[in-house]
Amino acid sequence: MRVSLRLSIRLILSAAAALLLILSAQARGPDFDFPAEIAGFARGPRTDYESRAPGLGYSVAYTNGRWKADIYVYDAGVRTIPDGPSSPAVAAQLAQAVGDIRTAVERGFYRGSEDLGPVRLPGAAGTRLACRAIAIDHPALGLTESLLCLTGLGGRFVKFRLSGPAATRPREAEAERFMTGWLDRQ
Repeated sequence: MRVSLRLSIRLILSAAAALLLILSAQARGPDFDFPAEIAGFARGPRTDYESRAPGLGYSVAYTNGRWKADIYVYDAGVRTIPDGPSSPAVAAQLAQAVGDIRTAVERGFYRGSEDLGPVRLPGAAGTRLACRAIAIDHPALGLTESLLCLTGLGGRFVKFRLSGPAATRPREAEAERFMTGWLDRQ
């Protein structure tokens, strides 16, 4: 009888552990909504990075004729990602994203870049996102301006990168409508 009691306890504990793993994965965050159109931007392809590099998640591209907007959703292996732009985890990811652009310059993907500093967007996005402006000299596109914004949402990092030719200087209000439009759907 002791053997069957031990076996029952082990089975119960194993089932409980499996359930905790499932719940833990669900707690990492919901799958996000990527509508066909947001504030004049049309959805393009989704790219999966997670299958090649766990923690890197995926991205979905949008365009509106002047701007390309990528939304990246990932966890970078971080277990706890608080919602909002103010956590040390989000600040570290924003710094890393700026560093990734510098690395792209060093590797020859871009001819040059300049971190133009923090940007506070108008409207609701200003309180929901931490942003930086980056100037990039792209070999195929020439001088471009990028707006790089990050937040924590649903246990994941959400990074927006909107880029366009410097000559058509993307307006912050247009970027704010796009990002707020996406965030409001989540």
